[in-house]
Order: sequence, then C-alpha cells, then structure tokens
Amino acid sequence: MKKIRVGGAILILLTLLSLLFMGRGEIDSSLRSAPPTLSHILGCDTLGRDLLERIGGGVVVSLSISIFTSLLSVFLALVLVAIAINSEFLSSLLLTAVTAFKSIPTVLVALLLSSLWGGKTSSCIIALTITGTASSLRVLMVKAREIYGEDYMTALDALGIKEGRKRIFHLVPGLFPYAREEWATIMMSAILTESSLSFLGVGIDPSIPSLGSILAEGRPLILTRPHIVIFSSLGLLIIGGAITLISRGLSELDPTSH
Repeated sequence: MKKIRVGGAILILLTLLSLLFMGRGEIDSSLRSAPPTLSHILGCDTLGRDLLERIGGGVVVSLSISIFTSLLSVFLALVLVAIAINSEFLSSLLLTAVTAFKSIPTVLVALLLSSLWGGKTSSCIIALTITGTASSLRVLMVKAREIYGEDYMTALDALGIKEGRKRIFHLVPGLFPYAREEWATIMMSAILTESSLSFLGVGIDPSIPSLGSILAEGRPLILTRPHIVIFSSLGLLIIGGAITLISRGLSELDPTSH
C-alpha cells in the first residue's frame, strides 16, 4: 500500500500544481525560446509562451487522456469477457482478433484514424482505447477462465443461480484485482503513447498543450535552448515514476502472489 500512496500522492500533487500554474499561453514574440528567468521560471517556448503554463496544461491534458482511456479500456475488456466467457466460439474469436490486432502498432492505428477523420483528439483517444482494450482483454479472459473453473462457481450452478447474475456478481468482482493492475499498466502505456503520437504530430489537436507536442517544439533547439526539452521530459519522468509505483503496489495486492 505504501507504493500506491506515494505514487498517488505524487500524481495528486503534480496535478494540483499543474492546475495552479497552467494559463492561457499568451504569446510574446519578444520572448521566443527565452531561457529561465525570475519572471518565467522555466523559460519560454518557441512562440514566447510561458513554459511553466504550457507544461502545466500539458500534464493535465496528458493525465486526463491516459486516465480516461485506461478506465474505458478496462471497462470494455470486462464487458467483453463477461459476455464471451461462456461461449467457446466468442472467446476464441475475441482472442484471435486481439492477437491479430496487437501486431499492429498504435501509431499506425492513430495514423489510419487521422487519415479518415483528420488529426483530432478523438482519433488519438479511440486509438489508445482500442489498443488498451486489446491489451487487457487477453489477460482478463485467461483469469476469467480460471475463476470459472473454481469449485464455488460450480456450486452456484447447483444452487440454481442464473448465468447473468453469476457473471455480474461473482465473475466480474473476482476480476477486479487483475483489472486494477491492467488499469495501471494501460495508463502508463497510454501516457507514453499519447506523448509519442503528439511528438509525431498525429496525436491530440496541436492547439491543446501536450507534453509530447512541447517536446516536438523544443527538439530543433535542443542544443541551443535545451530547457524546453529538459523540463517537458522531466514532467513525463515524474508521471511515469508515479504510475510505476502505483502499478507495483497494485501487483503486490494480487491475491495469487501470496
């Protein structure tokens, strides 16, 4: 629990600080790529916008997208598992589709969606959700089959418990410990993937601040004005470390590990 509390405290503190310092990103052409000063603690970006405000907004946006897509992915995976667990045909079909889909990188999925719908934030979110659902579905399906084979599930049949009630009130709660781990894993993957997509220019709308897009803006100036890349990378590093702590803490709560 200690790792979960520490990781959660870091994320909450980082989010509160980001909300406190994020601003409108007013442009001042005279401060383009300006280094850190007392009035601009982290310096300015290539358009003269305060970098602290930009990174604050980027942290909030990146965390919001990663939390939303990871929760949605796990929820969809749980629903699909609950529907298909008692059907060998549906289970095999889903696992085959997941195996085939996982061979396609998320970047290619985002590029396809962007070409169909344009470079919108929704395209990035859908690509992250599809990938996250496919990632967690296989793990949860394997665990669901193990739970379905337990003696108490057989006893429920003997007691005349209906199939739908058995899945909702017994199977799904039994999957929660594994779903928690998958959520943390997918959240970590989502925030890195979203930053990578934004860095490549196929992520969220360029007008919305993102740590990946800030990194992309500072890349050409990495030798002359490294502060843009350093501080945005530091934000990603802190977020990644906090989520890693939460993920490890959740894995230690796995009942099968004791």
